[in-house]
Amino acid sequence: MLKKKVIFLFLDGLPDIPVDDKTPLSEADKPNIDWFAKNGVTGEILLLDKSYWTELTRTSVSHTANISLLGYDPRKFPVKRGVLEAVGADMQYKEGYLALRCNFATVDKDLNVVDRHVGRNVTGLPELARYINENVDISVPFAFKRTYEHRAALMIKMNLSDEISSNDPMKESEKVKRISATKPDALVSAKMVQDFIDKVHGLIEYHKVNEERAKKGIPVANYILVREAGNKLLDLTPHFINKHKIKKAASISEAGSIKATCMLAGFDSITVPEIVDFGKIDYRKTMDFVFGNIEYALPDYNFVFAHIKETDVAAHDKDFDRRVEVIEAIDDHLEKFKGSDNILVMTSDHITSTETGKHEYGTVPVMVYGKGKDKSKKFDELSVKNGKLKNYTGAKLMKYIFGS
Repeated sequence: MLKKKVIFLFLDGLPDIPVDDKTPLSEADKPNIDWFAKNGVTGEILLLDKSYWTELTRTSVSHTANISLLGYDPRKFPVKRGVLEAVGADMQYKEGYLALRCNFATVDKDLNVVDRHVGRNVTGLPELARYINENVDISVPFAFKRTYEHRAALMIKMNLSDEISSNDPMKESEKVKRISATKPDALVSAKMVQDFIDKVHGLIEYHKVNEERAKKGIPVANYILVREAGNKLLDLTPHFINKHKIKKAASISEAGSIKATCMLAGFDSITVPEIVDFGKIDYRKTMDFVFGNIEYALPDYNFVFAHIKETDVAAHDKDFDRRVEVIEAIDDHLEKFKGSDNILVMTSDHITSTETGKHEYGTVPVMVYGKGKDKSKKFDELSVKNGKLKNYTGAKLMKYIFGS
């Protein structure tokens, strides 16, 4: 049994594709992160092979990558994102219920997508979610819950096939799609979901929330995009604590899907609240919460898994400079952990390119402090190629951490 405690920092979408050998990670002023690299070991992990990479995974892959990162084989645990969003939102999910990942979005009069994320501005979205639940009737019980920022989850409370398409074109300036059944037994599912979408659009198009958003120059939230339907829940077994012979593990996550995958692996969960300033997530205050709760959890937990989302969001917004600022803000929090007896791990789930704004196939950097030392000097995409941890997977990383 590992005697040291583990702080596992999962920085969503951290690595980038170098341009002129430069990335936000290489350009950030990060003395503390580099200190851990110099006093630990670094390398690269490939969490998902090329067979996973489709146009869908270029926008949605974190849940699958996290299953791999925790040391499980995603092929053995093919849990769909819709179910994870419902579980992560603490909805009362039951096996067979149809669950979908949702976005509040902006469309024009011809149903062309103007903004897939309503400007990442949450103003009035809780009121819209409440209004939808109270006023939409699709003749069967359902629950719609806004989760974090522009995101939401829809759960239809009856046994339904999940073999349906998405209405999300995945691009702006393209028309929303109709929901269709991809197998004959999903015709009812497709009809119900499309009925929900149509009724919501008619209900919220001219809602007072959208009048106020329009007055303030904020993209209106007049449509719901849905994708990645699921109807099955799978525990990740054996549970993480049993697998690695530790007493307790905790996750601290901004994203519902990451929270849910950890819960399915037997972790306790500390939910990160939505901390908003002028309608937008305040990532600095959110980080204060995450790192404060790492310290709070360490006395009681052997393994503390902390997820930071903003590294990914800044890249999706193609904002190189903000990404640098986010990394530097993370670095500021690491001073307190220098020289501790704990093991500190820093890694990610996938590349997110600031050039394309999408996820890209490739390895992600990893650093482990407290399990020896190699010749590493810095922590960035190019420097870690000279590190000790070569050709690693999530399972191999966990074996290295726990010494098994």
